[in-house]
Amino acid sequence: MRRFIEDMESLTAETVRMGSLAADMIEDAVRSFVSRDTDLAERVVSDFDRVNRYDSEIEADAIRVLTLYQPVSSDLRRVATILKCITYLERIAKYSRNIAVATMYLADRQPYEPVSLVGPMGETASRMVRIATDNLRDGSVEGFDRMIDMDDYLDSTMRDDLESIIGFINTHEGSADVCIYYISVLKYLERVGDHACKIAEKVTFMVTGMRTTVC
Repeated sequence: MRRFIEDMESLTAETVRMGSLAADMIEDAVRSFVSRDTDLAERVVSDFDRVNRYDSEIEADAIRVLTLYQPVSSDLRRVATILKCITYLERIAKYSRNIAVATMYLADRQPYEPVSLVGPMGETASRMVRIATDNLRDGSVEGFDRMIDMDDYLDSTMRDDLESIIGFINTHEGSADVCIYYISVLKYLERVGDHACKIAEKVTFMVTGMRTTVC
């Protein structure tokens, strides 16, 4: 029984570390994009390999726990939640990597004013991931009500920013190539928020045994 408890604690801790890394990647990717820091962007791309290792190792450990201990009730829900969450975290990290790749592509191209729209969305998206993974660690649903407003913010801001960028392109000849990347990054961040909500929903099921829609 003690070994089972230790393995469950280790499984949770590794997943939380993966979540923390994914949130760091969002912050670093956005910062690199706004400041055109290609060194930081390269680090984000490198971090994606670490996320992939977490994904593979956690999945293998979770399957081992299921096979050896055949957990039931809340323990089974925790393992099932972790298996779902690592998939969402891997996707979040992939969006961060894509932002970093965009940073490197745009490094020698003229920046335009709409790049400033990316930062606030990035801050919100990373905060949502941290709330979700912290609650996985703590076995809590505290703060998930705030994620509804945060997800609404990402959705509405993306729509407003998209309109602003399209208007900018129409009045600034030659900006389309660069601004299309700005639009892509905004979409990546909106998707990060969606995946953070999915993690929150799985954590809610883990804690309460009830399925619900968080955002």
